[in-house]
Parts: sequence; structure tokens; C-alpha cells
Amino acid sequence: MAKAAKIEDQHDPIGPAVVTQLHRQDRPVSKEAGAKLAWRSASTLEACYDKGQLGGGSPKYGAEARYEAGLFYAGLYASAQPSGRDSTQALNVSRSANPGAESETRSDAWTKLIAIDSHMGQRDRLIVRMVCGDNHWPSEAVRLVCADYRHTVAARFRESLDSLIEAIATARKDGWKRVSMEVRE
Repeated sequence: MAKAAKIEDQHDPIGPAVVTQLHRQDRPVSKEAGAKLAWRSASTLEACYDKGQLGGGSPKYGAEARYEAGLFYAGLYASAQPSGRDSTQALNVSRSANPGAESETRSDAWTKLIAIDSHMGQRDRLIVRMVCGDNHWPSEAVRLVCADYRHTVAARFRESLDSLIEAIATARKDGWKRVSMEVRE
């Protein structure tokens, strides 16, 4: 029978429960925590940026511009989602200092998302939403949306991010107004 491990060794964290390629040990923590850096789960957009997959393609935009546009979209998407509160917690929300702030933030985020989405083609919109919003891998998103792209997934994802950059700029210039989304492709 193997020797039992020391009690101290059983409680020393060495990382997240299951380390994936999305985990990064780069989050600063307090000195009392015992570790210099804590683990966090990165987004697929961050992983693509770290791997250098957002660079190249059209010289009009670089990797940093694509990354920033993706982060901006991801932030809006996260702000537009429900907070997770249910109706039993509504009373506590109404007693807060600014009870309408959450709904105003969500409404503003939805307005901006709709404006941005309306300035992109359907395929680009779906790819950006899946990767930047729902955290799918670009390969999953591109293959689902564009079945004809098998070997150029990174290039197609860059094209979608370029479209996102242009849509953000146009929507911002238009005051976040929605345009007709009938046939944009």
C-alpha cells in the first residue's frame, strides 16, 4: 500500500482542476493568497491573438485592431446578457442605489450590438457572435457558418474581424442606429 500523502501537500493548489489551452497563470493576487499569480480562463479570442492568428491578411487592419474590436464586441455581448438574478431577487435590486443602472447598461449594450450587427453581413455576424460572444473556437464557427472553408479558417476569421472593425466604426459614426439587415453579404 502506498504511503499516505502529507496533509499539507493535499491542500497546496497547483493549478485549475483541469488545465486546458485556455488557462493562463497571469492574474495578480494578494500576497496573503500564497501564490504570485492566479489562474484564469482566457477567451478563444485571446488564445488566437496569443498564437498570432489575428495577424496577416488584409494590410488595412493589424492583429491589435482585430483583437481590440473583438474585445469590444465581447464586452458589449457580456453586458447585454441577463445578470442571473431571478424574480425572487427583484426586491433587493429595487433597493439598490441606482435600480435602473443594470437595465440601462443592458439596453445600451443591446442597442450597440444591434447597430454593429446591422452593418455586417450575415456570415461575418454569426462568426463574430460565436467566437467573441459565445467563446467558440474560430474553426467551429467558420466551419458551421461557411462549409466551404476547410483549410483557411484563420483567414476567414480575420475577414470577419475586419468586418467587425468597419461595422463598429460605421455604427459609432451613425450614433449607434440600426440599418436594414435585409440582404447584407
